[in-house]
Amino acid sequence: MSSQFLVQAEGDEVTALGSTYRAKTDGAHVAMAYSAMEEEFWGDTTPLHSHTDAEEAFYVLSGRLEVWVEGQAATAAAGAFIVVPRGAVHGLRRLSSEPVRMLTLVSPPGFEQFFTEVAEQGEEQLLAEPDRLLALARKYGTEIIGDYPAPSSEDA
Repeated sequence: MSSQFLVQAEGDEVTALGSTYRAKTDGAHVAMAYSAMEEEFWGDTTPLHSHTDAEEAFYVLSGRLEVWVEGQAATAAAGAFIVVPRGAVHGLRRLSSEPVRMLTLVSPPGFEQFFTEVAEQGEEQLLAEPDRLLALARKYGTEIIGDYPAPSSEDA
């Protein structure tokens, strides 16, 4: 067991697909139980997607967003804790004018490497070749289902 109990306050930073991520642990300090990232979600939406091999959780630090999980949408603001079970189709839509800041946990770790690889391969190139992006997502246990649902007329 490691005697280290305080992990570096600022980890590696990567920006890809509408968010900036600051790694807190890649799992190495917690027996590969989870990864933790500070996420700044500044994009409008994420696509609907599912993680075949991982649970995902978000603790909202600031801002407002809508979370869509398995056909149900809910609004979350600072203090909300969102748990997305393994395999559940989900996505996020930013509701606030400022970015949404969250602590994002993934268990087991690994999916966070998807964003690093997107940045390394070039986001614009991958978006121009959707089949490559879909294959890369599958490499990290993620199935991209489609676009986030359009807001209802009640939301407009």
